[in-house]
Amino acid sequence: MNQHSGDVVEHWRHVVAGHPAGDQRRAVAQAELGAALLGRYRVVQGQEDLIEAIAVLETAIRALADTPLAMGLNTTEGVGAVLTFADALLARARAGGGPRDLEIAEQYLQFAEDVSTDRALSALLMLKTCQVYQGKHEFDGSVDTLYKATAYANLAKHGISEESRVDLHRVHAQALLDAYRLTGVEDYVDEAMELLSSVTATGANHDQIVVLMARCLLAKAEGTTHTTDIERAVELLRQHTPQTNGPWFVAGQTLLTLFERTGRGDLLNQAWQSFFAALHSVPEQHPDHQSALGQLSAVAMKAHQRTGELEPLETAVGLQRRALALSAQSHTDHVRHLHARHLDQLGYSLRKLYDTTQEPAYLEEAITLFRSAIGALPPRDPQRVATGLSLAQALRATYLRTGDSACLTEAAQSAVDAGRTETGAVPTRIDAFDKAGHTLVTLGQWATATDAFGDAIALLPRLASRGRTRHDQYADLSSTAGLAASAASCAMSAGQPERALELLERGRGVLLNQRLTPGGELAALQRADESLAADFQRMRRDFEAPAPDPDLPRPTTFGRDRETEWMVLLDTIRAVPGLSNFLRPPSARRLLDQLGETVVIPIPSEMRCDALILRDHRAEVLSLPGLALTDAMANLRLLQEATTAAHDPAVDARGRMRAQSVLTDVLDWLWRSVVGPVLDRLAAPGTAGRLPRVWWCPVGPLAFFPLHAAQSSTGESALDRVLSSYTPTVTALARVRNRPRASQARARSCVVAMRHTPGAPGALPATEREAALAAEALPDAWTGMDEMATRDQVLERLAGSVYAHFACHAVADPQDPAMGRLLIHDHQDNPLTVADVSGLDLDAELGFLSACATSRAPLNLIDESLHITGAFQLAGFRHVIGTLWETDDAISLELATAFYNSGNPGDSAAYALHSAVRGLRDRYPHAPTLWAAHIHSGG
Repeated sequence: MNQHSGDVVEHWRHVVAGHPAGDQRRAVAQAELGAALLGRYRVVQGQEDLIEAIAVLETAIRALADTPLAMGLNTTEGVGAVLTFADALLARARAGGGPRDLEIAEQYLQFAEDVSTDRALSALLMLKTCQVYQGKHEFDGSVDTLYKATAYANLAKHGISEESRVDLHRVHAQALLDAYRLTGVEDYVDEAMELLSSVTATGANHDQIVVLMARCLLAKAEGTTHTTDIERAVELLRQHTPQTNGPWFVAGQTLLTLFERTGRGDLLNQAWQSFFAALHSVPEQHPDHQSALGQLSAVAMKAHQRTGELEPLETAVGLQRRALALSAQSHTDHVRHLHARHLDQLGYSLRKLYDTTQEPAYLEEAITLFRSAIGALPPRDPQRVATGLSLAQALRATYLRTGDSACLTEAAQSAVDAGRTETGAVPTRIDAFDKAGHTLVTLGQWATATDAFGDAIALLPRLASRGRTRHDQYADLSSTAGLAASAASCAMSAGQPERALELLERGRGVLLNQRLTPGGELAALQRADESLAADFQRMRRDFEAPAPDPDLPRPTTFGRDRETEWMVLLDTIRAVPGLSNFLRPPSARRLLDQLGETVVIPIPSEMRCDALILRDHRAEVLSLPGLALTDAMANLRLLQEATTAAHDPAVDARGRMRAQSVLTDVLDWLWRSVVGPVLDRLAAPGTAGRLPRVWWCPVGPLAFFPLHAAQSSTGESALDRVLSSYTPTVTALARVRNRPRASQARARSCVVAMRHTPGAPGALPATEREAALAAEALPDAWTGMDEMATRDQVLERLAGSVYAHFACHAVADPQDPAMGRLLIHDHQDNPLTVADVSGLDLDAELGFLSACATSRAPLNLIDESLHITGAFQLAGFRHVIGTLWETDDAISLELATAFYNSGNPGDSAAYALHSAVRGLRDRYPHAPTLWAAHIHSGG
């Protein structure tokens, strides 16, 4: 291959020498010589060939331009020379020449286009200009540069010949894929795939099309949890016979990605085979050889992580050392960038080797490599996030080994710098800021640490960006569990209780805050601009529609940049006089000014445990020295085991009595560690009469506990000292408390009862009497009993109701909280889910959920209130009564009877429930599972 390239070069040298200066045939031969030199450079990477190619081509172009009206360039040969010259300049720019080479290339292409009178030749020049702008993007990282590239591609398509159409679509698709990676606008990657699907290619061209199509599918799969697009890419590549090494690479990457999603060991073996084939398809000096070594190292690392064995890890290190040695011998910019990635990957492998062997030399070398990698990466390279985070973690490990605080200082700065790399993946940036915060805490720099945590929390809404599937939102948000608690604890240590409140409000209920009804703000918008208000309501309904299942075809409107579209609308609304704060997260001062109520936010974290108490328009911190996060988790396990055993028909009487005793101990711990100290600080009276109200806003694992029912072994009880309600966030409480009351003039009610539930164990005979009781107490009640209670019927009735009462089974879904559901008649085929209820937009008063565990959510998403009780709050119910665990059918009837006999079910919902629960406690004092489960949420 090299000999052939040399023969071609020598042939054209001979042809050039055979024509005198000034002969246009000499200029054409020089152009051919330049093309031959560039071809040989691409094979053997000899810099002298590239330098000579550029010089020879420029001489040829100048000679062709030095003709009347520069008509020498208005030929196939002339345009070919300019196109080859642009390719050579692109190569030199990537080899270290920089963006100036691309400016020169663009000037020559523009000049040739100006003199061209042939539409097809002009199209080729515009296609090459598109490629030049893609090269510019490699230097500036700007999406605007990609937009210019796609603009030239769109111009070129009007005159491009059929034989060049494959190249045009491939180049255009690559620009669109790059734009998608920067913006997340799914229309771009979809358009890229349409372009690639619309052409038929053979040979190397077919390879490029297949590779790019597979990369589009992989890009669509990034930041998601599903495997559909990855499996499509695998199938596409398996059906293709490679002509070059490109498909081997992308096949290996695809199989490795699928392994990461599924854990299937056979995929690792297949990935190894693909990268091994790529390794041996090119010579050692070729960049692809080095890339293959790096990818084989990645496969070995995955094998180590899967098995824990040392041998694959040592193999990974050896492969990376070889790749690094080869890349260090090259001076091209492309390989230097690859060299930086090899530095990072070897550093990561050595860090893992240190973790396994505890040999300090490995850790020291890893730190040196990470520093070198960061120095070699361009400022906007997304890889800087992961590399900077790896350096921070390695430095922190060194601190733990040596106690050198300088390592911590550098680690904190490295993590902050990584988080500030805006092109990086948002979850990794959040992780970087989180690590920076904890590192700064170790240094005792509380205020700076709070800022780092605040930067992490500011990125959380992007994890819940409109247009992402809810599964992807859940996966990313669950990885940040505990972040808000850490941030608040840090702020309190910095003496900033109001900042702690703001961080809690912005770091919890991220999905909830997206869905909160704007209430008075919407009314103000309607008064100011009816058209904008209509746009807001339309877009809100559109954006809050359930995201499509990744296994089903997407609607064509789903791919647009929903988050940007939403923010543009909000910016427009906020420009209206008087609406500058429309849907902005409220400041702590604004929240405290709005609230006249007492709100208690118990916060367990690894740093410290406190209660943030909001009252009298100020925030105060109460330290809870008797509370520890580890104790909270241990008691949560006891609570869950006890409440399950107490209602398990397979457990005997002694086991149930033991469960009640365990729960009694948990309530005593809850009193001593949290509730008792809080009520003492509030000076809540233990006397008869109307008790003071307290809203509990528990953080993390404390959201599973019945704070309202905490009681000591000596008889002190929260039920005797305060009237308790719950709220998911302070913002949610402020909105519901300040919202105008629903009109009672023509109030309707929806009552649902399921005595017998298809497919569900256990009849609920008492629900018939409970439904009759609710229907008698509530205005204009429609009762759906058993087969009458279908999803469509219930949703239709709920849509116009001010009151609702459900007496039925309920199921929480830990894998998909939005699919938690009330078990009505057709639940097996047509379930009434959290997503269904929360999608309603009501102005309602009371939702009474006499069902099991309606306030249960996955632990890592508990701060999002993704449960049935939360769904009714989102739907617009001011008061919602839910349950923390399974309830007894007869006890539910007893409680509902006491509740509705207390008077107005709307205004006095919290008081009525408190009275009913306290009555049950007095009747069954040694069976707390029967009376501690029911909670009041809302206003």
